Amino acid sequence: MKSKTPRVLVVDDSLDIAKSLSSILELNEFRVDTALNGSDALRKIQSKVYDIVVCDIEMPGMSGLDFLERIRKDGRSQEVILMTGYLEPEYFIRAIRLGASDFINKPIDSSQLVNAIEHILARKSDRETLGQLLSRLDNALLSFVIDPGKYVQHGISKVCTHFLQQNLAVPQDLMTELLICVDEMVYNAFIHGTLGLTQQQRKLDHKHLQEIISEKLAQPHIAARRIRFELCVSHEDDCVCISVEDDGDGFDYETCLQKLLKESALNLEDTGRGLAVLYHLSDSLDFLDGGRKVRISRKLHSSQLAEA
Repeated sequence: MKSKTPRVLVVDDSLDIAKSLSSILELNEFRVDTALNGSDALRKIQSKVYDIVVCDIEMPGMSGLDFLERIRKDGRSQEVILMTGYLEPEYFIRAIRLGASDFINKPIDSSQLVNAIEHILARKSDRETLGQLLSRLDNALLSFVIDPGKYVQHGISKVCTHFLQQNLAVPQDLMTELLICVDEMVYNAFIHGTLGLTQQQRKLDHKHLQEIISEKLAQPHIAARRIRFELCVSHEDDCVCISVEDDGDGFDYETCLQKLLKESALNLEDTGRGLAVLYHLSDSLDFLDGGRKVRISRKLHSSQLAEA
């Protein structure tokens, strides 16, 4: 029996959809509340603690994005999954910058929704259990090598938060964007590069996905692979550079980038979201060594840099 049953708030202006999703999640042992509009959802998250909010993006009055923006202004780091039938690039960028945890396409696939929630909860748990790994970093270069067998024990973004706070004085939204990029880059290097999971394997529910990961890591040639991470704050160049390199087989990044540029609607599937995030949240995106190394940079204003 679970020691703590996750609590989920479903927000949708359709009563039928809200009830349907509530039933699905309750069958999967979640505690579920529902709200039929953004205002009602705001009142509920002020009175209860929810592990995740699943919210429709298109609602009369307060939209899903307006709801997300409101809770961020209130200082809440609430995990929010947005449901949408079609997402324009500008809405996608706004949602990412507001810290949307994931996107689910309508009509809703029940297994995809449950998997998304379980994956978010697992990653959230990894970050929370890290604790205070480092209290102060004096240098403006953060570089380390990640053992894939111990990857789940590390909250990379939390380490980077300390580093960036030490070396930069930037608005919270910019800090959030940089940390989103870090999470996407390292996670993709682990899932795609190191483990080489297929698209079908990546769509498995959390339990079976973890079983596949354990089987992969039991193979000596995969366990021997490493992920090399580097984050550099350059006061001279007024920018932040992040690079992640894995020992995998690489991928056809040129085709993926061309597809991203040509699509009128953004690809919200597992295989396309990470690349779209990096493309839209960075000033430059480069792939090296056949796609085994990805590097992004983000320009900053000199006035925003902390004093050395």
